[in-house]
Amino acid sequence: MRRALLLSVLALFAVACTARPNGPTGWNIYGPPGPAGVAGPVGPVGPQGPTGPGGSAGMQGPAGSMGVQGAQGTQGTQGQAGAVADAMRWTKFKDILFDFDKSDLRSNETSKVSEIAAYLKDNPSAVIGIDGYADPRGTDRYNQALSERRVNAIRDALLGVGVPADKITTGAFGEMRLKCNVPTQECWQSDRRVEVLVNAR
Repeated sequence: MRRALLLSVLALFAVACTARPNGPTGWNIYGPPGPAGVAGPVGPVGPQGPTGPGGSAGMQGPAGSMGVQGAQGTQGTQGQAGAVADAMRWTKFKDILFDFDKSDLRSNETSKVSEIAAYLKDNPSAVIGIDGYADPRGTDRYNQALSERRVNAIRDALLGVGVPADKITTGAFGEMRLKCNVPTQECWQSDRRVEVLVNAR
């Protein structure tokens, strides 16, 4: 009886030892997992992959606005430069003075008319400009008319000594462009004048 029991135990043990293990590792392992292993070195860089296909073209952007032409500005600059250059060609020649409220040529001023005529004879390309003025006493309207009479008197005197009419330009400015603002006889005398300007061209 005892011997039969012993043989049965041995038979069961032999069957257990030859049984196929279970689980993915071949054995059923029980207990806590062990610590993680040390990471290995980084592997070499792989070869570059082929170039991908090009993307589709984007939408065309809006057209830019047209710039402003600069030609007009250039012309304006040239015009200003021409005006300055023209003004620089005019030079002061003589002031012919007048008595108070008078427009006739004074006897002591006639030599200036002769000097102007002689200059124009020696410089045939030159022209003259004569501008009349008055001192500030009197109304604007009266002084404007007085300055015009003074200019006409000098123009007639120049024509009388042989100056061609096309050599003379005139202007009248009344009490504008005063030389001084002091209420004295000397100051007023300087404003009772016809200015003579010369452009030698």
